[in-house]
Formats: sequence, C-alpha cells, structure tokens
Amino acid sequence: MNRERELWWLNPAWVSAVMGVIVALGAFLIPDWMYRVYWHTPKFFNAYELWVTLACIAMFSFGSWASSSSLLHPRTYVHHDWEKDVPWRLVERVFNGCFYLSLVGYITWAGAAISRGADLQLALGVLHGDKGSSYVMKEVYLGTISGVTTLTQLAMAAMVLGVMLGVVQGWRRVWPKFAVLFGLTLVRALMNSERLALLELLIPAVVLFVRLGLMDSALIRQRFWPLLRMAPVLGYAGLVVVFGASEYFRSWINFYAGGDLSFWSFVSLRLLGYYVTALNNGALLIQRIEPTGAPFFTLHFLWRFPGLSNLMDAIYPNFALASIENDPYMAYLKVEANPEFNNGGGLLEPIMDFGFIGCLAYWLLAGLLAGLLYRWFQQKRMSGLLLYPATFVGVIELSRIIYWAEGRVVIPQLALCGVMLVCAYYARQFRVTREDMAWQPSR
Repeated sequence: MNRERELWWLNPAWVSAVMGVIVALGAFLIPDWMYRVYWHTPKFFNAYELWVTLACIAMFSFGSWASSSSLLHPRTYVHHDWEKDVPWRLVERVFNGCFYLSLVGYITWAGAAISRGADLQLALGVLHGDKGSSYVMKEVYLGTISGVTTLTQLAMAAMVLGVMLGVVQGWRRVWPKFAVLFGLTLVRALMNSERLALLELLIPAVVLFVRLGLMDSALIRQRFWPLLRMAPVLGYAGLVVVFGASEYFRSWINFYAGGDLSFWSFVSLRLLGYYVTALNNGALLIQRIEPTGAPFFTLHFLWRFPGLSNLMDAIYPNFALASIENDPYMAYLKVEANPEFNNGGGLLEPIMDFGFIGCLAYWLLAGLLAGLLYRWFQQKRMSGLLLYPATFVGVIELSRIIYWAEGRVVIPQLALCGVMLVCAYYARQFRVTREDMAWQPSR
C-alpha cells in the first residue's frame, strides 16, 4: 500500500481508536451531576464499563490494522487502471435504477403521510417550530411502510455509483440526480427528525470522492495534502452545523428555547450527550440484561425484514427484546435513564448477544472485515470502492450504534454487492479477452 497516499482518518484502525477513546473517556470523566442536569439520566458508565469499552475498541482497531497494514501485507498494489475493468453502461443503469426506486420510496412515503392526514400546514408548523408538530409528523404521519420506505435507502447506493460515474465520465449527467436526492433527504431529515439519513448520504459520497478524485491528484498532493489530512476538523464543524440545524427544529424551539443556555451551548451539550449517553445506556443495559445467545443487536435487521422476522421468531420464540409492545430495552431507559437519548452504545451491545468474550470476538472479526475492505478501497479494487464508504459510516458511529446491523444499510450494500459481482465477472472476462488477443502462435 502506498503510505504517502493514505489518510489516517479513512483508516478504520485509526479512526475507531481515536474517536472511541475520546468518547469513552468523556463518558467516564463527565460527573454524575452533568448527566442528571443536562441529559436527565443517572451515570452508569464507571471504571468497569470503561475498561470493557476500551477492550472492545482495542479488538476492533487491532483487527482493522491486522488486515490492512502494509507491514503485514507488503505485496499490495494500487490499481491505477481500475476503471478499465468496469462495465460502465451497467453501472449507469444501476445508478439510474437506484435513483428512481428511491424516488418511488419517497413518493409512496409522502403519499401515505398525506392519506393519514398530514398537510402543508403541519409541515410548515415543523419548520416554524410549533410545539408538538415535529413529534406528530414523525410518530403519527411518517410511520415507515415495510419494504417501501426501505427503497429510499437505495439513495446511498446511487450516491456511491454516481461518484464513480462522475469521476470517470464527468458530472453533467450525475449532479442533477444528486441534487434531487439531497433535497429529498434534507426534507426527510427535517420532517422525520432523521439527520442520520442526511449523513449516510453525504459521508459515503465524500469518502469515495476523496479516494478517487483527490488522493491521486498531483495538485492536491503538492499543495493541499496537509489540509486534507486535517479534514476531520472541517468534518466536525460540518457535523455541528447539521446537528445544530436539526436540533433547532427538533427540540430547541419546542422545548429548550428561553432557558439558561445559549443555542450553541445547547447544541454542543446535546451533541456530546448523544454519544456519551449511548455508552451510558449501554452500561445500564449490560447490567440489567443477561446475554441472550441471539444475534439481536449484532444482526438486528433479521428481526425487522418481512419474512426473516418470522423465521427469527420461530428460532427464538418468546424473545422479549424483539417485542415492540414489551421491549425491556426501552422499559429500562424509561424507568432508569432517559428514553429521549435511546442509543444503546454500539461497542457494548454485543455483550447482550454473546457475553464479554463473545463481544471481543465479534469486534475482532468486525475489525478484520473493515480493515480488509479498507485495504481494497486503498488499492482501488471495486469491492473496496463500492462497500467501504458505507462501512466507514459504521466505523465512526461505533460508540453510538452498530450501524451495519440495521436494515437501512443492508439493502444498499446488497445492491452494491450485486454490482461488485458483475464487475468481477466482467473484469475476469475482459482480462481473458486481452490475453487471447495478445497471444500469437509461434511459427
């Protein structure tokens, strides 16, 4: 691997270690009174939970390093002519298919909301910050429709394929569709209080563009490489802006305006709270819920997909965690913590599935897979270019959720896996054809 072209913040070993340790130490060092005053929950994250969390981070980071390090894999290469092995006509068709299917999902979702009684006045109420409008819009009118609203997630696959098309063939036919997807996702983030939908659209696209459009640029390497290495600073500033804009409509106007805190103080504490309370919730839950032996948190999508959910219910009958009505997960948060901050701390969640040793094994395996995808991403192999950008979202969210266990990312990743398999077949056939053409019989 060409180390001079490697950005530390794209490497899962580095970014998981840096972000994980910062959040874990913050959750531990913040005193109980701050938890109670600012986030309305007692503190459960103590020394034992800190060491467990650091052990999980170490296993994931080590696994990522072991499968991606140039020290252990010295015979790697960068595939400079990667675009020659890609059936671009097919990629463009899949890009357009994902784009139009995501439009179908959004139109159907909006139509269902209108049929349930949502109207323009309520939408304007959300934007104006009318009390209760955001909650009513999300909980009453924008309830998900199984199998239909999932189509909106194909926008992520469209963004990944669109960046590849834009870098190789130009942006003229790509950017209008990007603008439509971004606009729809922005509306979704505001109306459904779902800023993750916006981040999972932008982050994979940016990550892939950095690899294909910037890292091999002579101008960037000569003049702007130090700035590119410091991109996380700009990324954090962007996160604060997106988070602040979302919280302004979601909670500031409705509940917290006029209090003792300024808006940006509120945003800073709220953003910090989403991450440290996730680990704090995880500490509470591993204290209350014994290991189940079922991959509920680590393969959560199995309990949410039609058909698969019935299969899992048959395999694990009377599984309490899968019950929406009697969910002990939310019951503990309602009684002992604050359900307003309901993330379960992704790093600690596998303990409830497999116990402590199983949790360490899970994070080692997850790290190995993430590191392998990153190595292929660096080498510009199609498998890495297609699958690592969304995986990267999961890496930076480790302390909050197990992102890749959710159905919202499974569908676009499966679509991209299909493209990857076709590209692999095409590349193999193309190489065989070139070899046949190059061969000349001896005379």
